[in-house]
Amino acid sequence: MPKGTVMKDNDKKKAKPTYDAPAARMVVRLIEALCASNDPLGVTELVQRLGASANMVFRLLQTLEQERWITRVTDDPKYAMTLVPFHFAALPVARMELVRVAQEPLTALWHRTGECVYLGVMHDDKVMYLIHYEGTRNVHLGGRVGEHYWPHAASAGKVLVAYGDPQLREKCIAQGLKKLTDATHTDRKSFLADMEKVRKQGYALDEEEYMEGGLCYAAPVYDYTGRVVAAIGTTVLTVHYRQRDIVRELGPHVQETARQISAALGWKK
Repeated sequence: MPKGTVMKDNDKKKAKPTYDAPAARMVVRLIEALCASNDPLGVTELVQRLGASANMVFRLLQTLEQERWITRVTDDPKYAMTLVPFHFAALPVARMELVRVAQEPLTALWHRTGECVYLGVMHDDKVMYLIHYEGTRNVHLGGRVGEHYWPHAASAGKVLVAYGDPQLREKCIAQGLKKLTDATHTDRKSFLADMEKVRKQGYALDEEEYMEGGLCYAAPVYDYTGRVVAAIGTTVLTVHYRQRDIVRELGPHVQETARQISAALGWKK
């Protein structure tokens, strides 16, 4: 600010505060140093590269080792990165690839049916939409990309839980099978029976379990390992369809779209 200039009150309010976390920055720089090095690094080498105290570097290394992000590879000791951070970093990359592959088939499904269609994955123990197209009818159902939905009642969530690890089903039960309508499965026995039904028939139905007047159908999407990584589905209203009509009229289109996306991800039946 030039000498003699007085900052006005409004300017002060508009100025954005700056926040800094030196320890967090140091962790990032330490990880970058280990990733960039062809050889394991010791405390002395990291102190020189980071310009930090030996005590700070040692404590950060201990924490990262406890979290299994790094491993001690020599008795000196020297440290190298593990694949744990790669696992977490690969998750958003995989989702980006999934969205890219699913975009065209899902758009074609939307044009073919004119109904609400979407692609969902599990995130934070709930189903989250990565792609969502509203139907072409006057009444819209309100789903949105990035929103999270209860998996025990949403058809896409049912697919992901039914085909997921048994621990995921237990997590759903532990977090509570919230009653959203009178048709929602809220007890362990009926919920697990519904999951078994989904696996047997190869698709999931939401028969006004998430919202009254809403009917849904969802099918699994497989990756090259045969693991279910997503679900695609459609949601319609009871004023336009009966549940058996969805299975007969929309189900084959949803299943074919799921097969196209799975094949693009490398799945072979």
